[in-house]
Amino acid sequence: MKKLLIIWSLLVPFSILAQRLYEPNFGMVLSGNFSTVHANHENYAGRGMGSIAAFFQNPITPYHSNRYLNRLDYTVEAGLSWLGFRDKNSDKRFQANYIDLSLYLNYVPDQMSDDLRLFVGFRPSYLNFTQSSILNFGTYSDILSDSQNINQIGQIDYSGVIGVSVNMGEVANLELRYAHSFTNNTNRLFFNGRPSAVEVGLRLSAVRLRDKLVKDEINLVGDLNKRAQGTLLVMLEEPDEKLIKQLVDEEKIKDASFVRELQFQTNKNIIQAFRSEFDFCRVEFFMNKEANSVAKGKFEGVFVDDQLNPKPYVDFDTSNYFIASFIEDISDYTQKQDYGLYFYNKNFIQLPKPYNTNANTMGLFIGGDPLNYIRRVKTSGYFADDFKKVLKKVNAKLQLARIPVNGS
Repeated sequence: MKKLLIIWSLLVPFSILAQRLYEPNFGMVLSGNFSTVHANHENYAGRGMGSIAAFFQNPITPYHSNRYLNRLDYTVEAGLSWLGFRDKNSDKRFQANYIDLSLYLNYVPDQMSDDLRLFVGFRPSYLNFTQSSILNFGTYSDILSDSQNINQIGQIDYSGVIGVSVNMGEVANLELRYAHSFTNNTNRLFFNGRPSAVEVGLRLSAVRLRDKLVKDEINLVGDLNKRAQGTLLVMLEEPDEKLIKQLVDEEKIKDASFVRELQFQTNKNIIQAFRSEFDFCRVEFFMNKEANSVAKGKFEGVFVDDQLNPKPYVDFDTSNYFIASFIEDISDYTQKQDYGLYFYNKNFIQLPKPYNTNANTMGLFIGGDPLNYIRRVKTSGYFADDFKKVLKKVNAKLQLARIPVNGS
């Protein structure tokens, strides 16, 4: 039984890779091109333009039939290309737009990876637009009728294509192609036929993008469900002793007492909000003076109960917990400083979406009044309902994110 499990664990990754290598593929191709003009005329200079296309790719042989043909596939590609060049002597520019149908035969040297493809192909093109323009007082003006441009709308051109494709990640391939025109008759006097061109393209796979999104979603759902079985450690703030001492030194005893009472009540409001609105996972509370102990994984005597009294012992899974706090911080999600509910991992590093989003923020200015930012510690604080509103949204978002949409 143990041997079977080992063999199965080794074969599963290969079966997943094989599924990727032999599955149909489709998506979009974005390319830039540079016309080589295909004529030995020093007065002609290529122009950098582009193309956009949709492609379908499919294996020719889905099984390892022999050592050479089993890694062949074909690509059918339909797109629109813009090509052009410039006549430096007459300051003319020529442009032609083509509807292309490209047929490629791809060879993948490595049977275990499609990171490299070599391909050859054939490309018939339909001319659907052509235009000449000339430099006039510093700008190019279109020529309505140019005797040098004898291309005709509807003419068909033929090109041979050779190239290489390199995998750039889970979704994109970078391609270098040379399209040699068999019907380019451009000479010193006339622009006639499609020019040859060097092309650099980015092939984006819709299938691989879908698979990546599904994989990312499965990983996220797994992470959320794991954390849902763990414990959230909520950090509460101690009163600002420096401010209290300053107020006492200034003989503002009532203000000092108010600051201490305000922080105490704010902490109780946060606890009550978690108890009433947050059921994503188990919750325990600790004061920020114990943050170093929590960061080191030392939990003896660090937790407090709902009345902010020390808890003698808390039994929880120390391998599955994360941290949160209503605090002022710079959000990794919004890239700005804000006050709100922030979630962190064990090392106090902010967690990504969906843990931290715009829904977690409460604003630096209580009630939208900038003066409250200055008065917040001394004379004002967030109300209990403010914390409840945020926790209700965050809890619903985390619970909803646990449900897979594209994967299982």
